[in-house]
Amino acid sequence: MLILNFLDSTKTEWTMKRIIITLLLVLFCENLLAQKADLPEFLLNNDILQYENKSVQMPADIDCSNRHKHLKYDEIQSSAIIRRNYDVLTYDLYMDWYNVLNATDTMPKDRIYTGINKVSILIDSSNVTAIDFDAAELQIDSVFINNNKILLPQQPDSMILHIILPGTYNLGDTLHIEINYTYTNKENHGFYLYQKGQFIELGPPPYRDSIIIEERSAYTFSEPERARYWMPCNDVPYDKAFSKISVRVPKGYKVASNGNLLSVINDTISSTYNWIDPAPITTYLMVSTASKYKEFSDWYHKRNNPNDSIEIKYYVWEKDYKNTVDSVYNPDTTDAFKYNARHAFDGVVSMVENFAEKWVEYPFVKYGMATVPLFGGGMEHQTMTTIDRNWIRDRNVGGGISYWRLQEVMAHELAHMWLGDLITCATWKDIWINEGGATWGEAIYREKLWGNMNGYYSRMRETRRDYLRSGFYNQSIYDTPKDYIFWIMTSLTYAKASWVYHMLRTMLGDDVFFPAFRSLLNKYAYKSLETEDFKNSFKEDVPNPPVPFDTYFDQWVYHAGHPVYELSTLSRNFGAGSYDVIVHINQIQPASESIPAVFVAPVFLKFFGPDTVAYDTVINDKRRQFFIFNLGFQVDSVSIDSNLVLCELSSSIVAVRENKEIESISQVYPNPVSRGQNARFNAGFTGMNNVSVEIYDELGNKLETVYNGSLNEGNYTFEFNTREFVPGAYMILCRTGDKCRTFRFTVL
Repeated sequence: MLILNFLDSTKTEWTMKRIIITLLLVLFCENLLAQKADLPEFLLNNDILQYENKSVQMPADIDCSNRHKHLKYDEIQSSAIIRRNYDVLTYDLYMDWYNVLNATDTMPKDRIYTGINKVSILIDSSNVTAIDFDAAELQIDSVFINNNKILLPQQPDSMILHIILPGTYNLGDTLHIEINYTYTNKENHGFYLYQKGQFIELGPPPYRDSIIIEERSAYTFSEPERARYWMPCNDVPYDKAFSKISVRVPKGYKVASNGNLLSVINDTISSTYNWIDPAPITTYLMVSTASKYKEFSDWYHKRNNPNDSIEIKYYVWEKDYKNTVDSVYNPDTTDAFKYNARHAFDGVVSMVENFAEKWVEYPFVKYGMATVPLFGGGMEHQTMTTIDRNWIRDRNVGGGISYWRLQEVMAHELAHMWLGDLITCATWKDIWINEGGATWGEAIYREKLWGNMNGYYSRMRETRRDYLRSGFYNQSIYDTPKDYIFWIMTSLTYAKASWVYHMLRTMLGDDVFFPAFRSLLNKYAYKSLETEDFKNSFKEDVPNPPVPFDTYFDQWVYHAGHPVYELSTLSRNFGAGSYDVIVHINQIQPASESIPAVFVAPVFLKFFGPDTVAYDTVINDKRRQFFIFNLGFQVDSVSIDSNLVLCELSSSIVAVRENKEIESISQVYPNPVSRGQNARFNAGFTGMNNVSVEIYDELGNKLETVYNGSLNEGNYTFEFNTREFVPGAYMILCRTGDKCRTFRFTVL
């Protein structure tokens, strides 16, 4: 597959198909209002590349354990794509939204619009006499095949439009199908309509909030399979096609969509916006959004050619542009707090720069964001992300989010332009590639914001916490039930899946990982891929990984759970500054048909001594295993760095020689402690001692020596301030001689 998803073919067949595609594209572009449009760059040059609103109907109960217990590993690996007998080449969609936006209500009669979808397809099977499209609750008015009207097919049954063809077609044949239809859905599903002035109260007291819909708005939203509710199509993620979307709206309304704005045609009462996307797109990423918008733009200058710039275009309501909404809460008149789109979007150019530098150059003709009412999150429509208007509020009240968290969720949607839009999951079983990648992208952006790896690790710790708190340990991130992907099991498809990227980076190191990751993006640019494609790309580029990729993907993607490590240690003094430390690592997770008894993984160990920390890595590949280390200092404690492998620890740090001279140690209080607040703890000692009290972060970096000196027998209180500590987990090492005790605290 080069641009579209074709079945395997000979070189001759592929040459024929490429000629057909090129001819169709020329015709397609020439028909776009008789304006010239060049072929997409990726057809001319294959070396072009140098929080989410995805709710679904929630079932009443969940039983996802052992979903693969009857499947062999090679059965799991087999392709999950169920193909139809054709590939879509182009969509040329027209929708007339004049009446739905010119009305003043949202009654069923106000929601009706007509549409025409002209679809060019390539037959990829033999003896094809009928084809199916997805069309849910659409009224089909007429169908033309190659400009000839055919007998009207049955109305969609079980969301399928079945079309009997006027002949028999074979591999390599092309058909041009025109479907005239009427949208008649009485509810917001796939197509959404909201009336101006509608007052909506959100949330119970004391978090009650309200919004006023400032302008009448219409928009589409399709993930995972809702495009079929607003246009007839092949509504599957593997089938990418070129698209043109035209929408007619009343004068004064603007339409945002995928790709570039080709033209706007005006008459006395309406405007028709014509958008074309020169990159292949799958149906769930197609979008149209219309309202009385104010437009404004930023520009990103490409890293590989600063003279070439990409427009970043925003669509917001006029009064949301800069703090123009009253700040006094009045539920009868207006929203509770100010909106400031200009301020909210200030960081977007920097985000594009960051991902272009870390990954590959931004891959599309533009980027943009459109705010809409009651969206509930964000959606990475190709080149034009849709976000809830509430994201651009200045204050964190009633569902609004803080400015810095806003930057990260916008970075999440932007990261999808690479992970989800440039490369796209071929099936919903592979959605972890999209959502795990974009969640990992949040950590990549926090690394930039903080200017160091502490920011990156802090975001990864948050995703680990989300996964561990969820309790979904018996379900793999592969083939998560489709009804749960974007709602119940985001702890898997988003949080745990982000660790698949993170642990690959950690295991391989940046110098190996990022070139292999960029290679993946280039190989599958503008295509859809399955999990096996993802894995095999790394196998091609990294011949000898610390853990074989088959093993890595089997345990982290195709199977469920995570290792739970139990650590024990022993030390031997050989004199002359030579010490042996024996570290026993046991995996004690409850094994099952879905959870491996043994996870083969690098284990990153930290060895603590007086004013010294040493690091080493071992490959743990047995349920019970021990390793011997020779160090040049007396080790008093050992820990596993849980920032680098997704795991649980029976004890976060283990004393090599436990300090029994420290009595009556209490918890740090308060714990957790708010940043900037003083914290204290008590310790009681027997006999006179040389005492050291030190604070370490989770990476093993010593941050502060609270006390170092002699103390008589007795009880003591140690106090320290946390103003220089970033939020996260910390540990205190309290030593006397060559023995120590440890305890943990958290800074909020």
